[in-house]
Amino acid sequence: MKTLAFIYYIFSLTGLAIAQDYKPFNTFNKEAELKKFVECGGNVEEMSPNIYKLTYQDGISRTLNLNKKENTEVNNSVIDTTIINIWEIDTTKFNNMFTYWQTVRVRNTPLSPVIIEDVNKNSLPELYGYSDRRVGGPLPWVGPVKIYEQNLIGIYQNVFTFDSLTMYVQSMGNIHRTDYKELVLSSLLANNGVVVYKSDSLGGLPTTFDFIFYYQPNQINNMMFDDYDNNKITDCAFIDAANPSKIIICEYRDSINNFNSVYQQVTEGESPSGFAIGDFDLDGKTELISSAGSGNIYIIENVDVNQYSIVNQFTFPFYNAYMQTTTDDIDGNGKPEFWFGGQNFPDGITMYQCYEFDDNGWYTPVARIELRYSVSITTNYIQAVDINDDGQEEIVISSGNIILILKFDGSPGEHRYDLWYAKLGEATQPVAEIYPVAIADLDGDGIKDLLIPFRKSEEPFILAFSYILRRDTLTGILPEMEKSIQEITISSYPNPFNLTTTIEYSIQSAGLVTLKIYDILGTEVAELVNVAKEAGYYSVTFNASELPSGIYFYTLTSGNFMATKKLILLK
Repeated sequence: MKTLAFIYYIFSLTGLAIAQDYKPFNTFNKEAELKKFVECGGNVEEMSPNIYKLTYQDGISRTLNLNKKENTEVNNSVIDTTIINIWEIDTTKFNNMFTYWQTVRVRNTPLSPVIIEDVNKNSLPELYGYSDRRVGGPLPWVGPVKIYEQNLIGIYQNVFTFDSLTMYVQSMGNIHRTDYKELVLSSLLANNGVVVYKSDSLGGLPTTFDFIFYYQPNQINNMMFDDYDNNKITDCAFIDAANPSKIIICEYRDSINNFNSVYQQVTEGESPSGFAIGDFDLDGKTELISSAGSGNIYIIENVDVNQYSIVNQFTFPFYNAYMQTTTDDIDGNGKPEFWFGGQNFPDGITMYQCYEFDDNGWYTPVARIELRYSVSITTNYIQAVDINDDGQEEIVISSGNIILILKFDGSPGEHRYDLWYAKLGEATQPVAEIYPVAIADLDGDGIKDLLIPFRKSEEPFILAFSYILRRDTLTGILPEMEKSIQEITISSYPNPFNLTTTIEYSIQSAGLVTLKIYDILGTEVAELVNVAKEAGYYSVTFNASELPSGIYFYTLTSGNFMATKKLILLK
């Protein structure tokens, strides 16, 4: 039995792990955060003292309990604990790990990252999400969903836009068990259901309507697809967010080209959020584990074909236990793990706890990560990704405007975690909110990169865009150079183009802006912009109907910064 917790603090100057007494320093301001939430398109309803129903701009609702919860944890053993004091992190030592590459006008919901897949198998990943939406009218204020893919010169551009009723990406999965995954979108057309799109040809994108799955009259959240009962037919698990809320498991039926419900578990009026899925007790049966705002954790296990049963239920130490992920035996002791995270707003602590199945037939907490001075009503997400391809997953945390990547540095049965990467806000977007980070090889160099989505209020729009940061493993880049790159951004779509293309650009400081087009010899052929502008995002249409086919360049100048990119005109 363990007798001592391993407690680690991240210090700004040394980066060493040194224990110290916890001194409360909670910067959470309830009134300011709720006001900001409303200003960015959300709706707030106080259900009871310090308990709020938050409806995000995409229509998804979640209840946050801002009260302190008494520790009801049954297990009293000492747990290996990593404590990170957020505002003591020295981020300068991480400056050269990732460098800005480009801006893409896409993001997904505050509860899930942008989906990155190569559905058409052309070795160019696609980004699935939505773009800006004008504020006004009834909720939701998001959509339509778009697909972005790299063009010939490596710039991500919009290659397909779904109909205007599509709101956000719900999920992606191999429903038909072919070589291509299907895309699942939340849409006003589905009236609280979801719309499924498939690829209609080899090498095609999932843009062809397949079917609508209704689960009336309630809203579908957190859809996940797999074969949970091992009968070689796709199953789907999701949360029914109505009252009483339920955990639903369905199976796909060829005969009706749709899903049919095979199991439901009522969750006592509270709405869980998401799943940790795996065979955690190593009995050959899949467990689906979900958690809720009250802290209740539900463990459902497959017992036979299309048969499931709730086998365990226990309580997380904090309220708002909406975060979950899995790790595949991260400490090398032969047991897979699942993680849940919750928030204690009064003390300003976000805590993630790791569980394993023990010899007594119980799910025991074996590790804990505490973020001190960090809580958020908007973005709370945890995922496990082998970001450096060493065969071991890293823990990736998105909490408010903070991104942390923690690397396991322990031994079998002993959990220790070191800070591998940290990003505390974005200097070039001081008033934007950061959504959950997505991780994939986005530039085709075999190394995983970061896609960081932002939400920014700029009347009359709620702006949606993402920065792509490339992993720099060789030379890095000086911080001042990185800032100059981020000071202005430009992109165009379509590119290559036929007669017209849209050029989008952003500037971080007010001043004179020029945007000019040059031919391959350097001769100016068009001036699109030459005027003083405030900081922000802009777009302009370039009509090349009077120009011959060929390669052109567009150059944006703002203050002391200049950026140039290539255009390909094909007639």
